[in-house]
Amino acid sequence: MKLVSHGRKVDKFGRPAPEIEGMIAATGLSPLTRCSVTTTDPRLISAFVERWHRETSTFHLLVGELTITLDDMASLLHLPITGTLHTFEPLVTSDTVVLLTKLLEVSPEEARAETHQASGPHVWLSWLRDVYESRCQAKW
Repeated sequence: MKLVSHGRKVDKFGRPAPEIEGMIAATGLSPLTRCSVTTTDPRLISAFVERWHRETSTFHLLVGELTITLDDMASLLHLPITGTLHTFEPLVTSDTVVLLTKLLEVSPEEARAETHQASGPHVWLSWLRDVYESRCQAKW
């Protein structure tokens, strides 16, 4: 098991541009921009992983079973739990190139090179940070 937290990497982005903050607020996911999980005790996480039962989606502890509910998530992450769950369609690399070109205003060649480098329909966080920073500097 390997514990990974991208919180520090995301913090390097800095505050989102006002245009992006508005888009995030419209989704109702603004509280997530302030969340960062820092794992201070990997042994505690390991103990919970060992006690997780995938079949029942519960933790089996010495005191009994424990289930994390949507209400728990709403309380912990301050997210509104309303409406239906969104399902994502899997992306193919060609669709990713189109999205990167349209939303990040990178050239199709640059988008293809990055998806090739990342070996699929996704990009590296460091590349995304560099593009974001260059777009922010261009706006100033």
